[in-house]
Amino acid sequence: MRAGALGRAPSHTPLRQAIGEAIGHWLAPAVAAITRVRESRMFHPVGYTFAGRIEPIIGGSFDLLGPRLDGQVLVRVSGALSKTEREFLEVLGVGMRIRSGRGEALTEQPEPGDQDLLFATVRSPLTLPIAPLVTNASTFLTSYWSVAPFDAPPVGRIQLRLTPIGSAEIGGTRINRLREAVRREQAGWWLEAKQTMTMKWHPVAQVYLEREVALDQNALAFDPFRTGANFTPTGLVHAMRKAVYAAGQQARQLLALPR
Repeated sequence: MRAGALGRAPSHTPLRQAIGEAIGHWLAPAVAAITRVRESRMFHPVGYTFAGRIEPIIGGSFDLLGPRLDGQVLVRVSGALSKTEREFLEVLGVGMRIRSGRGEALTEQPEPGDQDLLFATVRSPLTLPIAPLVTNASTFLTSYWSVAPFDAPPVGRIQLRLTPIGSAEIGGTRINRLREAVRREQAGWWLEAKQTMTMKWHPVAQVYLEREVALDQNALAFDPFRTGANFTPTGLVHAMRKAVYAAGQQARQLLALPR
């Protein structure tokens, strides 16, 4: 199905975004304060980064989206709440930076044309309170959702999710299991999309993790409004993120200054 009535954002979207931005500005000082006290990100404080590739799915209902996502990918996996690797009462996250082509390896520094996508083991804002109770935090190779929608012309308004490609029966902590899965070339996800207010998910691309990379975690900052592949965040939740993310990143930059 191509762009049409199902793919259009409703007329009240500007109001929802204005409300979201107001909430974000109200929350921003608290986020900055908690970041300073915790001396790390408020959420997802400890992460591990991997380099890999993303390959589009040719054909299918959303075949116009996949070619935008053909190139390199930088992936950060993390637990949202704890600095330890506890496998209960936790929410997991994936931050993903996509760069078209096969150029120089991605670093902490973004470039024009990059697309950042953020995912968590949270199906929707309504399920956020129970997400720590229902997340299987024993493995990073699980399903993740973008939580809030994107505008992706010409398809329209969509939601995104990651579903694991296969699984590796490996012992140890979840990060060691992921490292071993990467070594075995068994670590990756399907990137899927669906139009909002519909049920069917469509494969758009495949993400493969190839190697772990050591980066400056304080300097690495994913921005949901970095939209080089023309996946543009929309809606109330994304609008809240503008001021909140900026406040957290500014606080982390101050933490990195010499004392």
